Amino acid sequence: MRHVLIFAKTPYTKTPYDRWLAGSGIEPVVLTTTEFAPGYAHLPPGRVHAFDDYDTNQLVEKTALRLAREYAVEAVFARAEADVVRAAQLRELLGLPGQHTASALAFRDKVVMKDHLAGGPVDTPVYRRADSAYALVEFTAEHGYPVVVKPVSESGSLGARVIRDEADLDAYLARPWRGTSQVETFVEGQMYHVDGLVAGGEVVFVHPFRYVNDCLSFRDDDWVGCLPLSPGDPAYDRLVKAAGAVLAELPTPPQTAFHAELWITPDDRVVFCEIASRTGGGMISAMVRHAFGVDLDKEWLYAECGLPSTLGDPVYRPAGCLNIPPGKGVLEHLPTGGEPDGVREMSFTGAVGREYQGGVKSGLYLVGYVIDGDTEDEVERRMRTVADWYSAHVRWRPTAPEENAR
Repeated sequence: MRHVLIFAKTPYTKTPYDRWLAGSGIEPVVLTTTEFAPGYAHLPPGRVHAFDDYDTNQLVEKTALRLAREYAVEAVFARAEADVVRAAQLRELLGLPGQHTASALAFRDKVVMKDHLAGGPVDTPVYRRADSAYALVEFTAEHGYPVVVKPVSESGSLGARVIRDEADLDAYLARPWRGTSQVETFVEGQMYHVDGLVAGGEVVFVHPFRYVNDCLSFRDDDWVGCLPLSPGDPAYDRLVKAAGAVLAELPTPPQTAFHAELWITPDDRVVFCEIASRTGGGMISAMVRHAFGVDLDKEWLYAECGLPSTLGDPVYRPAGCLNIPPGKGVLEHLPTGGEPDGVREMSFTGAVGREYQGGVKSGLYLVGYVIDGDTEDEVERRMRTVADWYSAHVRWRPTAPEENAR
């Protein structure tokens, strides 16, 4: 029996790897979080390994190396941002095919990423590594406000701050991000994302989407949505072409999903924000499945394992997704049942009775929906209706002082 090692930072309901691989002659060996491990518990003994503090626990790497050798794995698969580099390092160490470390860093480190793209066919903001407070002060003195400061290797806008004036800068410097950051000039415009799949070194699926609200809306505990562009939209071809140009400039692996973010500015320029060598977060994969009949994670796994694609000829039907972050306080009631028209899938990641501190990052939602309609405009209207319905029916209560003290 052949084996693939999988870094599985997702619940089994989203990534049923053994079901996807059934009949292929390849079996998964899974490393996952303590939270998600019960979903994979039906796999044979010794093939599921769970870890607390999964993102930073280096026993994950130690165990992965042991298992890869023990099972003589033929491929390593990792779909989460936290696993991109550790998976690439393992492939490189063992001489396995797929993304290696230099490629992973180019898709993970926002400064390395832009270094590859600087002077190329797609515009980027002016940027630099913010390795000290002096660098931030000098950058704002040279380029003015506003600027954006964000961690070089996080996802979902975690830790990103828009610095609009010196008071904002002082507030940031008083409590800065503890890791390495980058600073860049602020770009005004509509943000889009382009998601797709590379297999055999060729882009075999690609489609652009428009963000409804924006990636920082979670900071105000507000929702963010994603809406596919119609192939007839004037921005469609421009965004697909820009994403292809970015992939051509980067050391793109022969098999990878990708999630690129770009702006179209008021003066009609396409400007690069960032790209990841993975599927999009939140409900994006579910939206793609409903809109195109394509499971990007499954197809990517097949490509990594050298299995035949089941992609076929995707047929588009309008569908969008809605990610709603938690509020602040204790969740008393989650509305389920009686959802407005168009809801095709719902995902709930929390628990009634649990305390929340508001939104953390754009891809981490309390409730996610996939919503369809006959047109993109109808999908967007339904998306806003569902968000309003949810807001009217969810119930929160403030955290009691004794709960805060615990």
